[in-house]
Amino acid sequence: MCCCGSADDGCDADTGNPGPDITRRCTDVCCVLVLLVFFAWPVCAILCLKDVDGAYSLTHGHDHYGHFCGRDSLEDKAFAFFPDLENDFKEDPTLLKRYGVCVEKCPKQFEVITDYAGTGGTPLKRPQDLSWYVSLPTFPVAGRCIPYDPPANFSASVEFCADPQCHAAEKPSHPQEVCGLAKDGTNRFWLISKADDILADGWRREGLSDEAIRQRAEIAESAAQEPCKVKVLRDTRVRTEYADASITYSILTKYTGYMFTWSATVYENRSIVLGLGLGGSLVLSLVIITGFAYCVGCVLNVLITCLFLVLICVDYVLFLQAGLVTGRSGRLILDSFGKAIQVEVPDELTSLLEASADTEELRMIYKWCAIGLAIGIFLLACAALAARKNFQILVELLKEASNTMREMPSLLLTPFILACSMMAVSLMMLWVALSISTLQAMDVPEILEAWKGHVAPALVQLGFTDDPLRQLRQIALVFNLFVFLFSYYFHVALCISITAMCVSHWYFYRDDRDRNAGTGINSDGWFFGRPVLLAFQRICRHHIGSLVFGSCIMSVATLLRLAMEYVAAKTKDAQDGNPVVRALVCTCRCCLWCLEKCLQFITEYAYVYVAVTGKPFCSAARSSFVFFAKYPLQTALDKMASTVLGYLLCVTVPGGLAVAAFLCGLKTAWPVCAVVIFGLAYVTTRLAAGIYDVCVTTLFVCAMRDCEHYGGRYMSKSLKNACGFAELARASLSPGAMGIELQDAS
Repeated sequence: MCCCGSADDGCDADTGNPGPDITRRCTDVCCVLVLLVFFAWPVCAILCLKDVDGAYSLTHGHDHYGHFCGRDSLEDKAFAFFPDLENDFKEDPTLLKRYGVCVEKCPKQFEVITDYAGTGGTPLKRPQDLSWYVSLPTFPVAGRCIPYDPPANFSASVEFCADPQCHAAEKPSHPQEVCGLAKDGTNRFWLISKADDILADGWRREGLSDEAIRQRAEIAESAAQEPCKVKVLRDTRVRTEYADASITYSILTKYTGYMFTWSATVYENRSIVLGLGLGGSLVLSLVIITGFAYCVGCVLNVLITCLFLVLICVDYVLFLQAGLVTGRSGRLILDSFGKAIQVEVPDELTSLLEASADTEELRMIYKWCAIGLAIGIFLLACAALAARKNFQILVELLKEASNTMREMPSLLLTPFILACSMMAVSLMMLWVALSISTLQAMDVPEILEAWKGHVAPALVQLGFTDDPLRQLRQIALVFNLFVFLFSYYFHVALCISITAMCVSHWYFYRDDRDRNAGTGINSDGWFFGRPVLLAFQRICRHHIGSLVFGSCIMSVATLLRLAMEYVAAKTKDAQDGNPVVRALVCTCRCCLWCLEKCLQFITEYAYVYVAVTGKPFCSAARSSFVFFAKYPLQTALDKMASTVLGYLLCVTVPGGLAVAAFLCGLKTAWPVCAVVIFGLAYVTTRLAAGIYDVCVTTLFVCAMRDCEHYGGRYMSKSLKNACGFAELARASLSPGAMGIELQDAS
């Protein structure tokens, strides 16, 4: 096995290692200790802080005596209810001194709860009457009962038609003769829905007999089929609120009511929301991605053509504004296009074809911009023609990636499982961060004493003279942030490496009867998820240390950026008064951003190389850099194409599913459910597009490795033809192979 940082691509050819299994050894084993430390951090923090008051207050409230609900004598009363919240808002808008009562469960509307005697804190507000009336319903959040303004608990709605008008008759025989009530002005409209009890009672008060009311109701039931131009809705609702509630309290209950109502709406339609947002987007993304194998060439040609058309149109407008063309041809084309599609051309678009530059200086600016853009279009066209071979390879790689996902649909499981894992880790890290932020000296006396005795003196020598507890909090929060960043990048590394392991194993061993286990639906012993499980096993067994190494590098780079942003925020006043300081800060921010993006790009390819070749991280990163130098144009094209196709997926799939939800009969629930469906579908599609991107990258690495070391024996026929691999293989073995580029192949 090649040593870290010293391996060469020729090392793999010597061992005859085409794919992920042969001569595989453990890499970067020492980094596994770092993983254990980072995994132990949240577990130890939770075990140490779970019983301290600051951490306990995150999930439980306290009563007006200051006693926590669900603890000690109040163990059977785990929820805190605030019976006098409207007056608490008046006395203290921050609610730091809110009056709480511990209850067994959050009370329902119109129930009565009983206060109790105790010691400490705030005494009883009403010693003579311990009962509190619950005027609004509540729902539990973090051990607190939050009140909300509910939807109307009684609602009666009736539909009328305003146009055509109602023609009143004592003995109506047609729906248009069944009018409303004179008292509320609906006698101008005729009824087109079922008459409710309120309307019937109104007719009775106006002198109609029960028989006449019954006849009117029967006629109105057949009015739904009658033509109506303008509808009128009259409804009656009953709701409860405090007569003297403060504005702040009313706003709180209003918006919590919205939250509860929207959540209830989504929950009631959860089958449609989850079915379209998760299942529908997953299936549709897989169908579109696998369909790329048949139309990706056409899609890329259309996108490139649209790009050139847009650039040419912009250049034409610039020439027009410079006074070098009249714009007659452009207006003629625009009018012809509008007539062809039978759509009126917007005035804003037509105004672009009218010269607006009124000074010679402005016309000169337009002129040189037009000339520069024309030269750029010409050079871009030349580059596109020169790179036609690269485009052919790109198309074949995209087709192979689609075939790979069709053979191994379980690849889409990886990001979802890891996303759920990351959500759980994020909640843990958030809990730890909040617990540390609320930490008091009495909560961790032993840790604080050890800090004062061993760490604080060293910090004082470095010039940090803050309170030891404050120092402990800050350093713990920074370390917690670093662990969170590491967890995120580690999940990303797992996703990339597992996908790359599956794809590379499929590429090299799909036709090998002895080693094709987990290569697709046609392999022996296949079951759904087997490729992912085998890849996960190989990664954990051999290369978990390499993933930790890369994750640490990315975490450090991101933490440096965050530190720079913190410095920039703290020095904002100095930047406003000194342009040199502002320029220096902007330069540092730009450099750190570029560093992070470069490391991210190299690290992603390094994970692919780790999965394909089994190299340590440093050696894989070096091979990645050499790979970029050998195939810069193809690398850029692959990344650009994957990004563009990913954005197309992320726009079309969520938008289409949100529209499809409208056709599922959601009616008034559609806006809220559509937003949730769009969000779920976007996340799902984004994850699927990310897997497709990794598939393209891995296939590119495997194909070039196959060309250079194994004579293209593992390539599909179409990919061989696109690469012109015979000449490329000979050139790659020549002394000048390090400078070879794919468009030179024929």
